[in-house]
Formats: sequence, C-alpha cells, structure tokens
Amino acid sequence: MKKYKIFDKEKFDWAMDSALDALYREDKNIFMKRVTDMELSSEMTEQDILYMFAQSAYTTGLTSNFIYGGHK
Repeated sequence: MKKYKIFDKEKFDWAMDSALDALYREDKNIFMKRVTDMELSSEMTEQDILYMFAQSAYTTGLTSNFIYGGHK
C-alpha cells in the first residue's frame, strides 16, 4: 500500500480508533465523520481511507478462511 503523510498523528489515530468502534456498533454516520477527520489530518483522500478499510477486511477474511478452513 502507498505511504501517506499524516499531518496530525494523534488526531488520525483517534479518528481511526473511533471509526473502528463505529463499525463495530454499525453506526454509519459516525464512521463517515471519522473518515473525514482522518482525511483532514492526512494527505489521504476519502477513497484511499475506505479502500484501506476494505483491504483490511478482505485480508482478515482470507486469514480466517485459511485458519478455520473456510465455509463448510
């Protein structure tokens, strides 16, 4: 994945943690607000951030399938 400059690391990390929490709670509005916060505190675009979350979910799914043998 491409490296991006983060202008405010503390705000970016907080926004990412809050976004993950919002995903867990299935709160779309807060998730998108935190994506915007991540965008404003880095040189990443909204598309880059959403793609990063998608890649992470995909990789986690592949790992899970490998460890647990996939769907039965």
